[in-house]
Amino acid sequence: MADRLRVSLRDILYRTRGRDWDYGFLLQPPPILGEGWYALHRRIFANVEPGPVPLLLRGSLGVGTGHPFFATSFADAALHDDQGRPVAHYLTWLGPSAEAAPGASFGPPLVQALSSALAEVFELNPASLRRGESKPLDTLLRERFQAALVQADVVIEAATAGSPIRWLGTLAP
Repeated sequence: MADRLRVSLRDILYRTRGRDWDYGFLLQPPPILGEGWYALHRRIFANVEPGPVPLLLRGSLGVGTGHPFFATSFADAALHDDQGRPVAHYLTWLGPSAEAAPGASFGPPLVQALSSALAEVFELNPASLRRGESKPLDTLLRERFQAALVQADVVIEAATAGSPIRWLGTLAP
């Protein structure tokens, strides 16, 4: 059984890698802490090793009144880096919509919905991308990725979870 979900890309923290560039954030919600998203991403995905079956995580970020999240990570069978390793995708859906979402595996269909934008940046060579630019590589990749997006919201068909949801509780900033 599949659930039809509307996902606002403004609520998604998406980290992945390309063929020749290391992991970077392609989507980031507005910041909720001065330290940026990387520290929170590390807390959410601590001790997680992505595999072919998406791992589902739920919890709340202990910032202000709390920020619920629904996260997933998985290794992509179709995409590989320059050394032949499967590319992992890390997605964190934040906010009330994430809290209300059923416990369905939303990661693979969301990455599929973003596949044309990902294709625009996946093969980019970091050296040629940075030529003449002073911005950090992940900022350049994020700008190119977001320029390739055709809409701010996507509707996906999320499948019944293949693995149980792991409850992380409230994560301190």
